[in-house]
Amino acid sequence: MSESASSIKTFIEKSQDYLETKIEITKLKTVEKSSDALSSIVVMILLILLALPCILFISIALALYLGSLIGSAPTGFFIMGGFYGIVFLIIYLLRDKWIKTPVANLLIQKMLK
Repeated sequence: MSESASSIKTFIEKSQDYLETKIEITKLKTVEKSSDALSSIVVMILLILLALPCILFISIALALYLGSLIGSAPTGFFIMGGFYGIVFLIIYLLRDKWIKTPVANLLIQKMLK
């Protein structure tokens, strides 16, 4: 009878160790996938932040150029403002298709990898 009780006790101890190990592995996998997704988001944000000054200076140069062609610098800036207004409207109307869905898919892909 003591051998049977000892076997049961050993089984319970090994089951507890297995469960603790499984929980720890799950935690580690969650941390790994979360950090991978977060690093992807940080990279995207950094790329956007680096692209913004380039877009700004190109826009100013283009506005000045258009202004010199038309003969009025404010008109060149107005044209550029209108262009960006139209771009903003298009992006806003298609935000789910162009931004929300691809970003969600990227995060899901990173989490399920």
